[in-house]
Amino acid sequence: MDWFAKAWALLHDPPYKALWPLGFKPLGGTTHEEEARRLLDLVLQGTKLGGGAPDEKTAKAVQAADMLASSFDRWALAPEGEARYWVKPKELVNPFNPALRTPLEIPAFDELRQRVMKYAEKVNEAVKAAGDEREAYFALYAAYELAWIDAGLPALPADTRMPTHTIFDHLYATAAVLNWIDENGSLRDDGCLLEIDIPGIQSLISSARKAGDYRAGSFLVSLAVWGTAWRYMEKYGPDVLLSPSPRFNPFHYLQVFHYVQIRKWKSEWGSKAYGLYTSVLSKALGMAAEHQFVKQIVEHAPVVPGTAYLALPSCDEARRAVDYFEEVLDDIRATALGEKEPWLPLVKAPGGDVLKIAKAALAKIPRRYLPLRVRTASIKEARPCAEEAAKGVGERAEFEVDPMRFIFWALLDVLRRKPAVPHAVYWFGKGGVPRFAQHYDGTWMHSTLDPDQPAVLRLSGVFVNGVLDYDDETKKVLGQLGVQNYNELKKVFKPKEALGPVDVLRRALYYRYRNKIDSVEAVALMRHYRMGYFKKCDELRRKVEEILDGGDAELLFGSSEAADKALAEAPKICDGDASLPPPTLMYAIVRADADNIGKLISGCLPAAPQPPDADVEGDIEQWKRDAERFRRLVKAVKEAFKEEVERVCGRGWTGAYVVPSPAYYATLSASLMITALKDVYIAMKHSGEVVFAGGDDLLVFAPMATAFDLASESRKAFEGDGGFHKLGAYVIPALAAYGKSYSIRAAHAITDFMAHEVNAAADLLEKAKDAVPGKDALAVSTSTGHAGFAKTQDAKLLKEIAEDYRTGKLSRNLPYDLERAYPPDTKCQNEEACLEAAKAVFTYVAQRNVKSGAQTAPTDLLKLLTNLEAREHGVGEPRKAEETPRWKTADLWKNAVELLKALREWA
Repeated sequence: MDWFAKAWALLHDPPYKALWPLGFKPLGGTTHEEEARRLLDLVLQGTKLGGGAPDEKTAKAVQAADMLASSFDRWALAPEGEARYWVKPKELVNPFNPALRTPLEIPAFDELRQRVMKYAEKVNEAVKAAGDEREAYFALYAAYELAWIDAGLPALPADTRMPTHTIFDHLYATAAVLNWIDENGSLRDDGCLLEIDIPGIQSLISSARKAGDYRAGSFLVSLAVWGTAWRYMEKYGPDVLLSPSPRFNPFHYLQVFHYVQIRKWKSEWGSKAYGLYTSVLSKALGMAAEHQFVKQIVEHAPVVPGTAYLALPSCDEARRAVDYFEEVLDDIRATALGEKEPWLPLVKAPGGDVLKIAKAALAKIPRRYLPLRVRTASIKEARPCAEEAAKGVGERAEFEVDPMRFIFWALLDVLRRKPAVPHAVYWFGKGGVPRFAQHYDGTWMHSTLDPDQPAVLRLSGVFVNGVLDYDDETKKVLGQLGVQNYNELKKVFKPKEALGPVDVLRRALYYRYRNKIDSVEAVALMRHYRMGYFKKCDELRRKVEEILDGGDAELLFGSSEAADKALAEAPKICDGDASLPPPTLMYAIVRADADNIGKLISGCLPAAPQPPDADVEGDIEQWKRDAERFRRLVKAVKEAFKEEVERVCGRGWTGAYVVPSPAYYATLSASLMITALKDVYIAMKHSGEVVFAGGDDLLVFAPMATAFDLASESRKAFEGDGGFHKLGAYVIPALAAYGKSYSIRAAHAITDFMAHEVNAAADLLEKAKDAVPGKDALAVSTSTGHAGFAKTQDAKLLKEIAEDYRTGKLSRNLPYDLERAYPPDTKCQNEEACLEAAKAVFTYVAQRNVKSGAQTAPTDLLKLLTNLEAREHGVGEPRKAEETPRWKTADLWKNAVELLKALREWA
């Protein structure tokens, strides 16, 4: 592997290239290419990668990768060597929503030079600590962007003529696609796009009894996918992983830090990279003084999804994905049993009785105990598709477009058209011979958590003096396994469970990782406990602490009714803070999903970016011709890709379509990672337990009191600050093209079946997205059957309504008074008249139910009726000539009533 060539791909443009029109040349280069070589000397001097200029072959290969990586909006512009004009750096444009822009914060030249020198020194420090060429490249990749951010330097565009992507988006994309370029600067026919995917993730994750089971399932998926990707990354470099991005990825920085700790890598550069990462993450989250909390986020973020995409030099190597996956599963199992040192971060063997159970349950297990699907697409397969696309676009745009520009899109298209090769889990061998160890008598049975697994443990239970305990047969089996402390074991493995091998594995891993199995009972009570609510009631406090330590609330209180009664009396016996709602075993499920994320990934935008019309110097006529060529390109692509646009964007799409490029994908993946980390931070800040956070999706268990704040802050974080995530002076474009929808569901920790409630929250999220015009939908529901829809912007209002219910400033009879005031068979002349009449009646009834001092006035409550009536459309969706509301008045009224009924659960 030519690690120096990969380093040059990252360094071929100086990060401050955009400032060239201003005469900013900190290292004195006469061209930006010469400046890049001087920066390379500073960054790599004294390192195992050496220094000096790249040879002709390296330069040619990187030049080809540079072109392949470039964003769609640069395709029509004159190559930099031929452009006789320049555009002054002024702003960065959000590539997903070009209407959003942020001005560049450019330091004075002397300050810039000083910071650049310190930046180069810090990167060099990390790279110099590496023990060989490969490690040196890993160090460069890990530190290059982070050190720039840490130095307080701004995000600058890759090209000021179309400032839609940062220079680092372009550089990291160039390093990735260099894997598809041979030493002659040509595309490798066998260059490969690999997709690995664990199917049925929702089923795997939701096979759960406690909140910790959900987290454990998500954790196991993240480990398996990351571990498989890491096998390729170790061999070819971190740049092979396209998605999830290694940039800002906690698994990436934990992995290199962990390799130093276990002495797989003998140098200390991993510690330096990890330190840079936590520093930068604190900037992203706005918590510079809370280093320990940042560390918790890094170590508790299940942000690696069940699907990964990799850019590999050969499809032959891609075919080893199943072997690598099985090796990783072997390693996870062996680590869980304490049979080998962990090479994956966060993986440790449990101890005591849990380890004894794990060893027995996992003594015999198929090597592939999780399913996998694999798809590959080669450059050779994609080339005809790219050539056809280039020809069609070129004819319409009236200028030639290099087919190489379309290779990335063509690879994705070929991949999409191929059926994924499934690699299932086989629990029985030839002749029906079990491939698992059964630790109970009789015929095998299914796991009570996951019907796709056979049970290896059957923990039968009986009630003794009103307390659920293992029965004698189970105790006999457990005794044979060496178990001694049944009471402690019950916190991990509950009586009346039948567990499969994967159930035991994920619970053992999670138990060792967190020293307990978190429950939704603990989620419901944690906030009050942290705020000192139980300080003055010792007996109740001890029970709450036992629950937080993994104890069973039903066993501790005797019944769910007794637990509810004891907590309801807490304000009296604990003399708790009256501003807080009483503690409860009710908790909230917060589920989120980005609107139109599939469209965004595919290139469907609200509008196309536009060339700047000011600050152009030099040959203005050439600039005008380039700008016109770009407008023709945008139109030509939409015409040539008509079928593709209708497939991915929808019929009659009026927005723009851009061809996804490696730079576009790099920006999107980095933005998803930052969004995911923000969601984890927000959830933890509000005492929530994150099951998964992918940037586009989210599942959190949260206290009732914080659910609306959590959803509201998550939505704001998704959009960023004016469409950008701010990391000090640095920015990353947010996915602010479309909205993000949420579902908040109230459920009881004991009496409601958690998996059912999670599924119900997800189902209502999809219904809300279908029902709410323009999306940005918010579904609010209860396990008792009430559900209503609102807009995400209404989250604060809904929280205030709930608080007014709780304090008695809003009558709990309001929804029932409204129900009686407007029967469903009300007749109106037309919908407009019907709505006006409804508004008047709604306001009158609300006035009778609102008391003095309420946060919500009748006019605020009226928004529950009117906010969904707006005749909004999703961005880019076709509009009809004669539009009518998508909601009829009777339905709006019923929805408002259901919302108000659901909110009573928060009182």
